[in-house]
Amino acid sequence: MDRIIALLTDFGNKGQHYVAAMKAVILNNNPSVKIVDISHGISSYSIIEASYILKTTYKHFPKTTVFIVVVDPGVGSTRKIIALETKSNYFFIGPDNGIFPNTFNIKEISECISIQNEEYFNHPVSPTFHGRDIMAPIGACITKYQNFPLSDLGPKFNFNSLFKIPIVFKLELDTRSIMNSIQYIDSFGNGTTTIPMIGNKIKDSDLTLEDGLKISIFINNNKYDGLFSSHFSSVPKNSILFIVGSTGFLEISINQANAAKKLDFKVGDIITIKL
Repeated sequence: MDRIIALLTDFGNKGQHYVAAMKAVILNNNPSVKIVDISHGISSYSIIEASYILKTTYKHFPKTTVFIVVVDPGVGSTRKIIALETKSNYFFIGPDNGIFPNTFNIKEISECISIQNEEYFNHPVSPTFHGRDIMAPIGACITKYQNFPLSDLGPKFNFNSLFKIPIVFKLELDTRSIMNSIQYIDSFGNGTTTIPMIGNKIKDSDLTLEDGLKISIFINNNKYDGLFSSHFSSVPKNSILFIVGSTGFLEISINQANAAKKLDFKVGDIITIKL
């Protein structure tokens, strides 16, 4: 089976030529590779969004897929570019800016490399486009050669030393309140929280959310009430509901309306939910 490279960037609609340039470099180095676009619509510079999309997407791909993540506001600085391999045989290339520690647990990582070997770069290297000149050619090399040794790219790096962005999630059982944050907003205005769910149960807790449970949410000093539900149509149109999204996190929604606009929240906002 042909190897796959999956791209995730914040280049947007007006940056499609950047995407094309990366694909051209990849194909020049490995014409047989398949390239999949995960998304190029990540909000500009949003490491939180990129991490969320990556961690909820990559496991659906075939093993040996190489993921290149270019959400890189620090491009050209002293920040490192990292290559990772997981024990489940996925590969990742991207900047050391918080994306990877929020995607993986260290127990999942088999190798972590600081990319430094310029022999694999596309020259001359632009200080503003490492996605094209460093990440793309290296991704192509990993897919071109069977058992490509990541150690050829540079020295080993301690995964625990990667830059981290704290995830806000604090469950207080005595008050049945959860401090959390918004990690993604989709095109319908549904807000994905950092509250992990397994079915209707909050992960690593004994709290199960039953259909029809009244939930209060506090956003920017405003309180809103809604119901927990398994599907949108169980509440009237324009009503607030809380639902377990397909990625396994609790979501804030309004039936047939944009919750982010009506409740005035954005990615990164810290909110409190009370059960």
